Amino acid sequence: MGPSISKGGALFNGLDVLEVVCSDPHGLGVSEIARLSNLDKGNVHRILRSLEGRGYIEQDKQSKKYKASSQVLSLARSVLRGLDIIAVARPIMRELSSESGESVHLAQRTRNGGVYIAQERQRGRITIETEIGASPIIYATATGKALLCCEEWAIVETLLNGPLIKFTPNTIETPSLYKKELAKVRDFGFAVDNEELTNDVRCAAAPIFDVTGAVIACVGMSGPSSRIDIERLSVMGRLVSDAAREITTKAGGHYPDEIGSRSHMQST
Repeated sequence: MGPSISKGGALFNGLDVLEVVCSDPHGLGVSEIARLSNLDKGNVHRILRSLEGRGYIEQDKQSKKYKASSQVLSLARSVLRGLDIIAVARPIMRELSSESGESVHLAQRTRNGGVYIAQERQRGRITIETEIGASPIIYATATGKALLCCEEWAIVETLLNGPLIKFTPNTIETPSLYKKELAKVRDFGFAVDNEELTNDVRCAAAPIFDVTGAVIACVGMSGPSSRIDIERLSVMGRLVSDAAREITTKAGGHYPDEIGSRSHMQST
């Protein structure tokens, strides 16, 4: 049975049509879509043109039938991946926080950079709290560096979007320096924030990859500088790197051989 007549206006009508199209992998004609969505053919025609223009559906040139495009499948995979990554990462994060005594967070790659989606902290101990749902400053945090370490530079420049605000004396000041910093992340397999966003806070983070070898998230660890010196920061980097590899593997991803190659050479 098709969806009832929508009372939510153009948006609901568009969603009704998209749901109908997605319901049949073989494709549907305009008349079938109109019948199943309880909308008139003229309205359906306009909606289909809009959806096709945005790349969500495609029309077979011979049969004239419409079906969902790979873009819709990509959106679905992104949502499922985001949900799955928390389930996979949570026990690893919990163990890492318990063993290190520090706060451990998980961030997901988004179109505009990233967003914090999970955290593990130790009770009764001074740790750094991460605001779930907040977006990291991409050039002043280990999280931002880890999420963008493999991104095309043209996209990174767009995300930087103007002059870099100097939060502390250690904040990266220019895009060229940030570009070099991302190269270091690829070399060593983890990023660091040496009091670059907030005084007396240090952090390390490492990228998590999907099956294609693209960065989809990162796992990070942070704490007060009074407890985390530079040597300890490097140890944290190796810990989150190991955790990121484990999460990547358990989530069915592929960890590129070239990531962390320099760190591997130093440890052998």
